[in-house]
Amino acid sequence: MVSQPKLNYLQMLLSHYDHVLESGRANFGPAPSRMWLSSLDVRTGRYPEIDTHPPSIGKRVYRNIDAPKGCSLYWDQASLVCCHALSTVTGDTKYAQAADQYINDFLERCVAKSGIFLWGNHYYFQVLLGKVLKFHAEEEPVPVDDHERGELHEIRPIPPAWELFWRVSPEKTERAIRAAIEGHLVDSTTGEFNRHAEGKRGCSFPEAGGILVQSIAWLSKMTGDHDLLESAKKIANFSFSYRNAQTGLMEINPTWNRWDKYTSTTEVGLWGGCLLQAANWTNELNWIEMADVSIEAWLKYGYDELSRRFFGRLNVNSGKPIFGPKETPYQPGEYSDLWEPLFPAHDYPMQFAESCLQLYQITGKPVYRLACRRWAEMIDLSLPARHGKGGYAEHYGRCIHFCLACWRQLGDPFYNKLAIRLANEAVNVLYANSMFRGHSGEDRCDAVDGVGFLSLALIELDTGHIPNMMGLSW
Repeated sequence: MVSQPKLNYLQMLLSHYDHVLESGRANFGPAPSRMWLSSLDVRTGRYPEIDTHPPSIGKRVYRNIDAPKGCSLYWDQASLVCCHALSTVTGDTKYAQAADQYINDFLERCVAKSGIFLWGNHYYFQVLLGKVLKFHAEEEPVPVDDHERGELHEIRPIPPAWELFWRVSPEKTERAIRAAIEGHLVDSTTGEFNRHAEGKRGCSFPEAGGILVQSIAWLSKMTGDHDLLESAKKIANFSFSYRNAQTGLMEINPTWNRWDKYTSTTEVGLWGGCLLQAANWTNELNWIEMADVSIEAWLKYGYDELSRRFFGRLNVNSGKPIFGPKETPYQPGEYSDLWEPLFPAHDYPMQFAESCLQLYQITGKPVYRLACRRWAEMIDLSLPARHGKGGYAEHYGRCIHFCLACWRQLGDPFYNKLAIRLANEAVNVLYANSMFRGHSGEDRCDAVDGVGFLSLALIELDTGHIPNMMGLSW
């Protein structure tokens, strides 16, 4: 690998967020606010005049998850965490103040009668209407009414940065998490949960359960209410119980008789990472064991020596890779894809890799050190991203952070060189007109593109400062 110099990433980030604060806020319409627009044209700093995407960039989300003509704080969380980090490294408080203002105005406009936040995969604030809209599938979004209880609440695949909200309103934050527990937990005896807060049986994706466990553990730490942990334990046990007796592989959707009931993917790594973070806050050592057992089982079957890649889909019963066409776009391909634009699609390679590194730190097992090396080599072999088309900001950020974490923990300069190579490619592909695009092929930055994750990684690479993630997980 050819060594590359680091660039002045921090100055680029300051320029980007200065533009966001100057012209990217939703300070117009019938309910002006200090929230941020879901999309910006990097040439103007305003919402794009044309709201279409060329097919060449790859579809990012389905339905209206990208919050057209609106605001979607769920996808902006990493950028808000980054603003606090920028204030820390520069001493300029305006970035942290802007983040707090965004949170404050969100809490005034986007909270259901039940207390649950109206955000995530089925809600967003439409600026031109000045109202929260909701949608279930491909239908046109409709305004919520005064009786809305947030039954479509779904927070995946990003564990919330709850500390951001706690800074502004501990009361509303606690109420939101408790309302989420009530809505998502279907059976308080078995721990069965639903990805939606409907209070009835639905899809029990491990990523949704893991995020619930992590959220409950965080609230228990903040409030001292250890009774909350009983629900978290049951939710974690529910997913863990759906492991095949022979292979140890976890079902991705145990409560629904379709492809994901019989398939295991890298989603187990995201789930395991949530449990590891929850254990760190609560000293619940059983969660570490669950993550260890489940992720090690996946590694036993999940790597292809010939292609030097990890598989995308494993048969739960046999451990064999599943080849052939997808049954739906929202499932992994034959191999785990570091740069796949579409999500959520049950493939989380870098979250899985981060869990491997954490488990190596905790257990010292060689299988995890080897897995880290293999993930890094898979990154190396994949560059330039998407065969030269360029990747999305979040993907670059996650890959950079993982490589930096491996360099700190494992000491091999290969990881640091790879991190710099990734960062320089990201800048070359995404930085234009003093701002970061969220994706290649278009002069726009969408909240769902994850520029905040790239920003956090670049701060660490440029300054050596490891940002306080405020509850957010890599």
